Amino acid sequence: MSETLAIDGGVPVRDTEASPWPTWPDNTEREWEEEIVPILKEVYLGQTEGLPAPVGHRFGQAFAAYCDAAYGVMMPSGTTSIAAGLSAALDLDGMVDGGEVIIPNYTFIATASAPLSVRCSLALVDIDPVSFTMSPEATEAAITDQTVAILPVHLGGHPADMDALNEIASKHNLKVIEDCAQAHGAEHKGRKVGSLGHVGAFSFQSSKNLTSGEGGCLLTNDRDLRDRAWAFRDVGRRPGGERWEYPRLGWNYRTSEYLAGILLKRLPKLETQIDLRNKNAAYLSKGLDEIGGLEPPRWHPWVTQHGYHLYMMRYNSEAFGGKTRDEFIAALQAEGIPCTPGYQRPLTDEGGLKTVMDRHPHLIRRLPCPQVEAICASSIWFLQNMLLGDREDMDNILTAVAKIKRAFAA
Repeated sequence: MSETLAIDGGVPVRDTEASPWPTWPDNTEREWEEEIVPILKEVYLGQTEGLPAPVGHRFGQAFAAYCDAAYGVMMPSGTTSIAAGLSAALDLDGMVDGGEVIIPNYTFIATASAPLSVRCSLALVDIDPVSFTMSPEATEAAITDQTVAILPVHLGGHPADMDALNEIASKHNLKVIEDCAQAHGAEHKGRKVGSLGHVGAFSFQSSKNLTSGEGGCLLTNDRDLRDRAWAFRDVGRRPGGERWEYPRLGWNYRTSEYLAGILLKRLPKLETQIDLRNKNAAYLSKGLDEIGGLEPPRWHPWVTQHGYHLYMMRYNSEAFGGKTRDEFIAALQAEGIPCTPGYQRPLTDEGGLKTVMDRHPHLIRRLPCPQVEAICASSIWFLQNMLLGDREDMDNILTAVAKIKRAFAA
């Protein structure tokens, strides 16, 4: 193989036209005929495509059982799952200020927009440099008499330090809403995330490790919280209540029975896919450690299973001859290895939140975030579909990284 980098005119390590990366979702003709058609037909011929949503209820309970939770309520998205979770846990009606919610400053925008949508303000804090999840120390330092909840994100599939965060929440009488959008099947000391706080919120958007294109689910072990979340979703109704009675104020966030059916058929495959991602990630991490220059994901001791929605690394410029992170990414992509820098700035520096901060400064507090800033400048991500490949796929990644390192360091 030519040692000239593909970005400089050499032959790439991987010809992605001849050898494309695993697609997501990994749909097949056989699954369509044997699994998806029957469930869609069941919904269609059952003439119950919406209320009372028996298939959606089946999926909610099946997903709750998988995640070690008592109740599951299907939602249209991860964003609405967080909003419903906050409304349920804090008993909000959307008419008054909900209080301040602490979130990490390294996360997807929905972690911020969901609390804002139910009239909560935000405090954005620093993260742990190993897991990229909310720092318990930074979280506790941010608490004021306005704080009502903590919203940890299990970023990329690595569970946050839930023991420490739950202890802080208990000490200060706060609610804990887990953002599990990237952490399907991840485990904290043998327990699935989503069942570790007061509420867990999941997304089934098209990139997620369990997907129906769009969708979400709220999990809880508290029946009262389940009932309030249900009312939030179903125009104020209670589970099993009369159609024309509305004991609470709510909105219409009901979901399609067809999406629930697809999720029911994909859920049994999730654990096998998680196992494959973990095996490939372990092989990749060992190889990257041997090459040097890229720090692969590290696990804290409480992690018994990683969700691996993202394989998040840190780039050491010195090991690559002083070349920048962006130069490395361009070279790796040219070799046929897709990758991304991920979040390139703290969430408070993005236009959406900056606009809110400028117009409504009382709604957002930005705490010092040196770890967020350092990680934004050095991170490189592989997406979860790459970890569903075979050993040759992982070797292609390692070969490309080693090739670039030799060229950059020469």
